[in-house]
Amino acid sequence: MMLAVTIDTEADNQWQGGCPVTTRNAAYWAPFQDLCDRHGISPTYLVATEIVEDERARQLLSAWSRRGAEIGAHLHPWTTPPFADRPGLRYNDPAHVYPSQLPDDLLHEKTSVLTAQIASAFGSNPTSYRAGRFGIDTRGATLLAEAGYTVDSSVTPLWSWRRHPGLDGTGGPDFRTHSPQPFLIEGRGAHRLLEIPVTIMATYRPLRSVPLLLDAYQWLPVRAARKLLLSRWLSHQPVCLSPGPRYLTKDLVSVWRCAADAGLDAAVLIFHSSELMPGGSPFLLDAPAVRGLLDCLDAFFSFVREEGGRFLTLSALAAAVLANGTPETRAL
Repeated sequence: MMLAVTIDTEADNQWQGGCPVTTRNAAYWAPFQDLCDRHGISPTYLVATEIVEDERARQLLSAWSRRGAEIGAHLHPWTTPPFADRPGLRYNDPAHVYPSQLPDDLLHEKTSVLTAQIASAFGSNPTSYRAGRFGIDTRGATLLAEAGYTVDSSVTPLWSWRRHPGLDGTGGPDFRTHSPQPFLIEGRGAHRLLEIPVTIMATYRPLRSVPLLLDAYQWLPVRAARKLLLSRWLSHQPVCLSPGPRYLTKDLVSVWRCAADAGLDAAVLIFHSSELMPGGSPFLLDAPAVRGLLDCLDAFFSFVREEGGRFLTLSALAAAVLANGTPETRAL
């Protein structure tokens, strides 16, 4: 199986709307890149506007891209210009809008601006993309294909963002019916864009076999009962291929094995650059906690290598998927 290691490379304080955006987390990236170098991994840094505008971040990413890392795009509508003078569309507005909720003109302009920013800063047009808050739709996919992007990784299989408000209090995309299998995106022009979803699996066999059981497992009263009574025995489901306080190395290994059993040949790991900075995540408040995240990745990368897995950038992973055959075309 092939693995792309992707980092949503963004500000420290994403959810503190209405205040200055800071990018101090760039000072804490080097240990992660050193870890990747030791394992022979070329990671994919999906960068937001605020990162492109940070001189230290540009210098680091430029140096690492010359050694094989990929620089892709990560559209945050609240930091990428232009903006509009209405709630949700202003700079760093407290209501962080999903890209899929933007009016046509703003979606087009913000996509063009971020693409140009990355090309200017790093010397080549980006070809990989992830929407901020995973807010991809067919309009966005069409714009990306027209701009020369080849791969998106915004779909989060088995997860819905409907309960997470964006513009005008409405929620985001619902990806519960999607599988982690790559697919070409249906729609005018969008079919030139390959979707490689974030790898998310139900690691309990009954939940994989009976989708209705997974829905029931995630139902709010059931979740509350699990947390109160059964948290020692039952984990959160489904499980994302992502390190952090919720998922340990054994959880990542379980996701990998379930994906392999499902016949998946392309997997995507995700986390956020702010998690590399103590205090950049509410769950990683100090240096030992961040060290734990890096140790989790170190152990998982060793496991993948022992299993014969290959590490590729996101764009290289897309090329390899297409070289192995034509994936199905389906709607977002």
